[in-house]
Amino acid sequence: MTRAANLDAWVQGHAAQVGTLIWVVFALLVAAGVTGSSWPLLAQGPEAALVQWRGSPAALGTPRFIRADEWGILVTNALAQVNHVPRFPVVNTLLGPEGQNMGVIGMTGTPVTQWAALARPATWAYFFLPLRQAMAWQWHLPLFACLFFLWQALRLLLPARAGLALVLAASFCAAPYAAGWSQWPLYPVAFGAALWLTLARLTQARHWRAGAAWGAAMGALLAGWALVLYPPWQISTGWCLALLALGWLADGRHARPGWHAPQWLGLLAALTVAGTLLGSWWLDTADAVARMAATVYPGGRDAQTGADIAGAPWWLLRGYLNGALLHGGLAPDAAALVPAMYANESEMSAFILLPLPLLLLAAWQATRAHPLRWTLRACLAFVAFWLVFRFVGIAPWLARATLWSRVTGVRLDLSLGLACTALLALLAAGWAARTAASASAGRVQAGVAMAVALASAGLVALEFAWLPAGVLQTDGAGTRLAMALGVGASAWWLMRGRVGAAAALLLALGLSAGLAFNPWSRAPRSMALAPEVAALAADANGQVPRTLVLSADAKAAVTLAAAGVPVVNGVLYYPQPVLWQGMGLTPQDWPAVNRYQHLSFVATPLPANGPPWRVAGELDRVRVSVDALRFDFASTGAGRVLARGEDARRLRESPRLHELGEVDGWVWFAPCTGPCIPSPPAADQKMRLKVSGQFAPWKAF
Repeated sequence: MTRAANLDAWVQGHAAQVGTLIWVVFALLVAAGVTGSSWPLLAQGPEAALVQWRGSPAALGTPRFIRADEWGILVTNALAQVNHVPRFPVVNTLLGPEGQNMGVIGMTGTPVTQWAALARPATWAYFFLPLRQAMAWQWHLPLFACLFFLWQALRLLLPARAGLALVLAASFCAAPYAAGWSQWPLYPVAFGAALWLTLARLTQARHWRAGAAWGAAMGALLAGWALVLYPPWQISTGWCLALLALGWLADGRHARPGWHAPQWLGLLAALTVAGTLLGSWWLDTADAVARMAATVYPGGRDAQTGADIAGAPWWLLRGYLNGALLHGGLAPDAAALVPAMYANESEMSAFILLPLPLLLLAAWQATRAHPLRWTLRACLAFVAFWLVFRFVGIAPWLARATLWSRVTGVRLDLSLGLACTALLALLAAGWAARTAASASAGRVQAGVAMAVALASAGLVALEFAWLPAGVLQTDGAGTRLAMALGVGASAWWLMRGRVGAAAALLLALGLSAGLAFNPWSRAPRSMALAPEVAALAADANGQVPRTLVLSADAKAAVTLAAAGVPVVNGVLYYPQPVLWQGMGLTPQDWPAVNRYQHLSFVATPLPANGPPWRVAGELDRVRVSVDALRFDFASTGAGRVLARGEDARRLRESPRLHELGEVDGWVWFAPCTGPCIPSPPAADQKMRLKVSGQFAPWKAF
């Protein structure tokens, strides 16, 4: 017996202990407050002067600016919920003049005091743990939940090989695609795999209590899956897992008790629990959902029919670039060589695929006796549909009927990676059931295996040849050779029936590329407004009015909101008509702002004979240029205006603003409610605090 077989047998005999160990490691990481979030970027740069953090921002590894939707949006929204008074509201009044409904925030979400929070386990810790541990919980739960539940789901396909199922689940979770997207892709898969498991338990239930319990669990999981609120991943992986589950049920239909009273009761319980949780969410969030659905982006992204990636033959196999991409990054001029939407590490990260051996062996096994023939055929049917959608496209009516109209080509990788992982498990099941081949057949098999291995290694060379030269920062021959050898060896072992060895090598390749992409740090204990800043942000009554931040990006605005300061702009999930009506937006300009938006204001001289402001919107960004001398800042609902550098210099010339003071380069103004004194206020009437560097010393761990 080989070492791999020994390990497989050991895990099979100690499956309960291994499962417990997975959650023990998760608990230890949470207790230590360790996270892979790039939150330390919030404590760097000029914006760090606005707040005080408790806890060092030191990180092992480099925080990733490209993960701004994690550290600059999800983290700051969670902090805004923590620092809101009262905590965890449905509508957070800190975000925009109308407030932001927090129920529309997808992925792992933010903590919200509503019944639907029961279906968002990644946010649970905020309600009962300190901030440091809560942030660690939210970061790690998608990884450990996916590892555990996908492992258990794959054991349904490999009931006698728990070790191989664990390696396959680990190789999926370690894929650089997950690391490149802050582990978020693993979250919907965790829900889907857990749903498959509960369905399996429900079909085996023989008592009404068991049926009701498993049904209630299914309902909660279904609600959790729905509240991920990211259709491209949900729909594609949902179809994959649903087909696998149906195939598995068909393969084992003779070994199950059938659909009787416990199953019907479980179905009723599932619908009741899911309906209750989602109904609670809908009552709180329906208006915000309607606003988002009516936006240009992402609301207009509901008419996809596939075949929407053109001119990039390297896109499908870009997982072979992972090692060079996630370690060395992209060259400075990469955006000029490939479409801008592809030119970042997150978009270009992917699964390492073995298309030749997988498709050849799966097609071969599908024509022969297989213990899970319907599951195998269901998986192949999904892959076939995936390929048609990706390269040919489907009819609009079919896209709408299957909900694939909401799936974009650049988000297809997750479902294909999941299908390939399932195929590896199904191939292993087929190999185990196959009788030993004759010596001559073995020699033929060896020759075919070598040919497939060499062709697979050649695909790596072809991928690097397809990629425009100069895209990758580091692209040496050693990197290419290592990937080609790894892919070729995996293909060889797979063709020879050694699925465990192939999966282990895929796991190693994934870890080597993605493990160091996200930094390791300890989450902060707390964050609050700096005292010097708080003195300028508050009015004479001690209240904190809403602040309009003038900056080329939204970082300062979201930082203030995270610290509990109401802001006009920042990152808003839907447009707020009160803001634009107050500013006098014309109807023809509504499409420019009707989108999920990183909303920024900048001071720019505008023609004297034109309006005092103008707006430009593209994809997920809205930029408002204002003429500092003529713009009515009070029309935004702001009681404070904050700027630095050239913007602050222009604002000092505005007859509509009164300067309050300066903290480390950030200048605070108040819009005039009456006639403004054109000259600067006297020294005894304003506070000018100039502090060099970070004025709040970091507290020890």
